[in-house]
Amino acid sequence: MSKVSRRFNLLLILSVALSVFISSISITAYLLFSNEQDGHVKDQIQLKALSDHIRIFLDHAISVNYQLSINPEIKDTILNADENWEIRSETYRNLYDTESPLSDSSGYPLLGQVQNQYDFVELFFIQDHNGYQTARSYGDLGERENRWWFREMALNQDYRSFISHSYFSLTGAKPVASIFHPIWDQGQFIGIMGMNINFHKFQEIVESSLVLEDMYAIVTDTEGVVIAHPDSAILSEMFNLKTMKRSVLGPDVSELNGQGYLNHEEYNIDWPQEISEAVVKGIAGETGYYENVQFSGNAQNIYYAPLSLSGIVNKNTHYAVLLIHNRSSLLRTRNIIFFSILSFILVSIALLYFVFRNRFHKQIIHPLELLIDSMKSGDMDHFKEIKLDTDDEFCLLSQTYNELRRNLADANKNLKNKVDFLKESESGYRAFAEVGLALSTERNVNRLMELILDEAEKLTRADGGTLYLYNPEKNHLEFSILHNQSMGIRQGGVRGDPIGLPPVPLIRDGKPNTANVSSHAAVTGKVINISNVYETGESFDFSGVVEYDKLNNYRSESMLVIPMKNMSGDLIGVIQLINARSQDLCAVQPFSDFSEKLIISLASQAAVALTNVQLGKNLEELFNAFIRSIAAAIDEKSAYTGGHIRRVVILTMYIAAEVNRNQMGKYGPVLFNEEELEELRLAAWMHDIGKITTPENVMDKRTKLERMQDGIEIIEARYRMMGSMGCNEARQADWDELEEEFEFLKSCNSSSEYLSDENLKRLKEISGKSYTYKDQSYPYLTENELYNLSIRKGNLNPEERKQVEHHAQMTFQILEELPFPGHLSRVGDYASMHHEKLDGSGYPRGLKADQIPLQARIITLADIFEALTAMDRPYREPMKLSKALKIMKGMVSEGHLDEDLMDIFLRSGSLTRYATEELNPEQVDMDLPIPDDQD
Repeated sequence: MSKVSRRFNLLLILSVALSVFISSISITAYLLFSNEQDGHVKDQIQLKALSDHIRIFLDHAISVNYQLSINPEIKDTILNADENWEIRSETYRNLYDTESPLSDSSGYPLLGQVQNQYDFVELFFIQDHNGYQTARSYGDLGERENRWWFREMALNQDYRSFISHSYFSLTGAKPVASIFHPIWDQGQFIGIMGMNINFHKFQEIVESSLVLEDMYAIVTDTEGVVIAHPDSAILSEMFNLKTMKRSVLGPDVSELNGQGYLNHEEYNIDWPQEISEAVVKGIAGETGYYENVQFSGNAQNIYYAPLSLSGIVNKNTHYAVLLIHNRSSLLRTRNIIFFSILSFILVSIALLYFVFRNRFHKQIIHPLELLIDSMKSGDMDHFKEIKLDTDDEFCLLSQTYNELRRNLADANKNLKNKVDFLKESESGYRAFAEVGLALSTERNVNRLMELILDEAEKLTRADGGTLYLYNPEKNHLEFSILHNQSMGIRQGGVRGDPIGLPPVPLIRDGKPNTANVSSHAAVTGKVINISNVYETGESFDFSGVVEYDKLNNYRSESMLVIPMKNMSGDLIGVIQLINARSQDLCAVQPFSDFSEKLIISLASQAAVALTNVQLGKNLEELFNAFIRSIAAAIDEKSAYTGGHIRRVVILTMYIAAEVNRNQMGKYGPVLFNEEELEELRLAAWMHDIGKITTPENVMDKRTKLERMQDGIEIIEARYRMMGSMGCNEARQADWDELEEEFEFLKSCNSSSEYLSDENLKRLKEISGKSYTYKDQSYPYLTENELYNLSIRKGNLNPEERKQVEHHAQMTFQILEELPFPGHLSRVGDYASMHHEKLDGSGYPRGLKADQIPLQARIITLADIFEALTAMDRPYREPMKLSKALKIMKGMVSEGHLDEDLMDIFLRSGSLTRYATEELNPEQVDMDLPIPDDQD
């Protein structure tokens, strides 16, 4: 047995005996500490749940303000506001009772209605781009052009949404915060939508979320101001836990300071410094806790967590949430046990130390310490060799260890290089996969191109770049997007300024243009990777780059230019990136081989994505043209219904637009999106496709007896023959009587009025008469003639009417066979329901109100109105507008048409618009509503 083995055997015997004794005490300590840790975990879970509740509330508040910022009615308050501020203010005061608190008449109705729905809203206000208000939920309009938040968004042109720090409100003289969203119209910034939120809602959430009596929560905004606390006195003032200052309103609450806010005085807060530190860390996005903080006379645990705000941009983007838990009793118990165990362990260690101090330390501890210290060293490149002057195994161990460390140092150097490459590869490929997914889902060409260049810059850490699109007709590259981050340049695309640079020709003087790097990549299809554009000699013409650098005090160095080609090898465009930066973004470096491979793959995916978007757009245009051609063919099938479908489509989309604009009544909440409007439009185009199967002689039937020709002509010939015979065996009738009978039959044949019982009786009497020709008796009217002349209303007999009504069922059957995409899946339903009635008396399925969707009701209303006012019907003169509306109101009373939808149509400017564009002036015999400004 070696010396080291003997020493370790002796040590093992002593250690086991001692370990048994110590273990029992250690387990006790472990359980106490474990319980303490469990308490930390539970409190942190409680804090997380509370943060989530508050975040949901804030997200909702932000969403409410955002929805108002995109509301067309809100935009109209700015667009229609008088440019003269005095006139605007006076007009607003005349319209509303601005001296009163929130009521139905104290401010703009829409803002007041929304504020009444949400008790956390203190005030809504709308600001134009000059800083002058155009509407409020209550109170008089104000000038806010000098406010910091207006300068932040409007004057600095930073059009990102944000939430303000807390301040005393002008209206209620109590702490509030404001949410601001930009208002856009046709891509132009026109104003700001603002909302003041009060803080009592935060306290409700806090109190409803906590379940223990010995804890409470504090919530601060991004500046550290308390916005939720169980002490209402603290909420009535502004306690800033970041600066440990509290703000109190001055005696004159109407007096404003230089920034336009109420004057206030500041006092110090005598709270523990740990609270301030917790708030600062929470605002910075950190999560953690402080233990055993003396506060309010007790030992407290203070937990802190950030509360992220979504949909806004702030200097600090987190609120801080603090959970304060009184843990004094547990801390005292833990401390007693801890110090008891600690004392025992210290005494035991002291005894062992004095017993084994000399031999144990010199022969075992010292060699082990040298080995451990060397192993702990993380520097594989530089280490000190271990030298032991002993005659045991430790000497051999030190020699072996020294050799091992030298080998590890060499291997570590190679491994570090490979790890750096793998890290860059992993992050690059992960980002590339995300970019590929984004490219495959984006359908807007401008946003797609902007996405391509943005992601190319991110993948390579490029300072700037340009995306060119190839114009095959003019054979040149056109500037599409141009970025430079360090210079703050963003041109082209959805968000950038216009680009005024000329295109790059691909042919110059009859030869391929290879002087410019972008055109060279386009015509040759080669990737160009340049380390320094100033050291390329005469390979390319960089005179424009040099001039640009001089004008803008910039230096272009590294450059990567890659052509974009689709699956067919066709040129789509060129991506040009400049100045790849190091990981810390402090130095410019060449584009790496890995970056080049990534961008080559990105360019390929981008070209395919652009091609697919264009193909999708072309297919959509082809599909719409095909639909319109079918509709035109159906209209042209009858000489008397040309343009019917087109006019129904116009009316349908007019009514749908009015439903979107409407904010009141049953359909006030309804807002059709673009896909739903497209689905409705297609259904309107296809609503009569089933008429392909309807016989033309039925569709074009002008009189009751008409087939290939009007049957009244046969009856006329018959009567003329009877008159020329000069006698009638059934009775003697002169020519005047026959002529009068024929005129009666003629009026029955062409009458569009309801056939009375008296006229029906006379028809039957005439059909009972007969005359003799060549010794054979013939009736005045055949059974078929009597059957058709006896039609009570209209010109169609029951069989013919069924043929016409069958077109609605055929519409459904035809459209059901078409593979419409998901967002157009109900085209067939909406199109085939345009003859259904709310009381269930319609066809083809006899659906009732709860089974008929709003889209189908809109098409029904448009179809009936067009049919009544059409100028090309063979069986009647063009109907007056007043009569058509009277008939439709009657259908509403009878339960056939939707009353709410009819009211929207009658109140809207669409009725006037359609009458002006499509009806004869002679038909318009009533006053029409004045239309609102519409696109």
